[in-house]
Amino acid sequence: MNLIVGAVILLTLLGSELTGSQPVKYEQLWLTILMVGVLAILVPGLAIFQTYFVSIQVPLNQVDVKQRDQVIARLSACHSAVWLSASLATVWAIRWQDVVRGTWQLDRWPLLDEFFILLPVVFSLFTSWIIFSDLTKEKPKTRSLYFSMKRKIGLTCIRFQSCLLFVIFPAATIILIRDLEPYLADLNTYEKSMSFAALFVTLAAGLPVLLLTACSHTNFNDQVLESQIKSIFIQNRISLRRLRIWRTGNQVANAVVVGLIPHYRMMLLSDQLLNLFPRNEVLAIARHEAGHVMLWHTFTRLCFITLPVLAIAQTQSQWTGLPTPVFDGGLMQWPSVASTLLPIGIYLAFLLISLPWISHQMEHEADIFACQTQSANRVEPDSDYTNDLRNALLRLAALGRGYYEKQTLLHPSLKQRIELIEKLESNPNKINQFKRSFSRRRNFVLVCFTVIWSSLTLL
Repeated sequence: MNLIVGAVILLTLLGSELTGSQPVKYEQLWLTILMVGVLAILVPGLAIFQTYFVSIQVPLNQVDVKQRDQVIARLSACHSAVWLSASLATVWAIRWQDVVRGTWQLDRWPLLDEFFILLPVVFSLFTSWIIFSDLTKEKPKTRSLYFSMKRKIGLTCIRFQSCLLFVIFPAATIILIRDLEPYLADLNTYEKSMSFAALFVTLAAGLPVLLLTACSHTNFNDQVLESQIKSIFIQNRISLRRLRIWRTGNQVANAVVVGLIPHYRMMLLSDQLLNLFPRNEVLAIARHEAGHVMLWHTFTRLCFITLPVLAIAQTQSQWTGLPTPVFDGGLMQWPSVASTLLPIGIYLAFLLISLPWISHQMEHEADIFACQTQSANRVEPDSDYTNDLRNALLRLAALGRGYYEKQTLLHPSLKQRIELIEKLESNPNKINQFKRSFSRRRNFVLVCFTVIWSSLTLL
């Protein structure tokens, strides 16, 4: 879902850049504002109609899981197409950017014009998520409308956190660097490279802080479990400052280690995970998260998040010589436009191909780490650890709709993860073979990644 949201936001901003902006006459100003407002309300209005139609034709709490997942998938695809069309119409047809940049001239301040351009897009997305939340559950008759809506807004805010961190935050960083580009124009290659390196360190350190700020969390009260989890990290020589409970309203079962700096690193465990999973399965998940830290997965993922942001932002300095709107420059200038946009397109295509593969392999590698006994003398498979992790993954699959066979951009399916650890359990000799193969391929991908990023940044 974050990939779809990111693509829509990217296309909306790209459309506002390619089409340019001109001042709007006063008699058209309020008409444009009205049309943008109507379009932003029309998207969640259609979501209300869709949910009402589905509740009459196919009550989702009265059908089997497979049919329910099919209905929800069709509903999601249909509404995603509607939201995409409305978002593109905002900048291509209604030309909302003419009001924001041409009339109000908000592009004089960093991020302010993009904020107002994306405001109706994000509003329609957020309100649609509120309407679609809790779609498969019966509405309690005794609960008031106020508390029902408050609960839905709370669930949507939890879902919106990942969108904020992995879509809006990188997009805002790219835009901020683009707006600060005039101040970096007089720097030489070395000074510019040092500036971007400093910005990379700032982003890598600031993203965990943003995560802790966006998430609602509280103190960890189970001293015995806290001691057991910390002992896992101590055995692997990983510094962990403290544990926190991630409050999701019992809607998310997950755990994450936050922070690169050892003495400020902490672990978040969601409330549903602690409430529904046995202690031994929670410890298996903690070993999995320790594997991410021990194997440098956290650093690798931060690189994949921040380095593309810097590289794409750096190439935006080449846009200054292009006509605005871009397609008004005539056929003779189209080759220069293509030469400017092509490297970015190739780089994004490379990321979309390599990022899912390397993320899936890192999840498998962390699973293998969680299934082994880690000691100073040797590392060997442990059948109890393997059973605990397998049971935890099966329990996680039972909580979600179709999660057992569903894979995402960053995670393989639970079925693939369980099959791999069972395969390696029956043949432990293949563990080292898997590690060597993944290590070689990962190094190759990272070398290609660095070469392309350096080319875009320095050339």
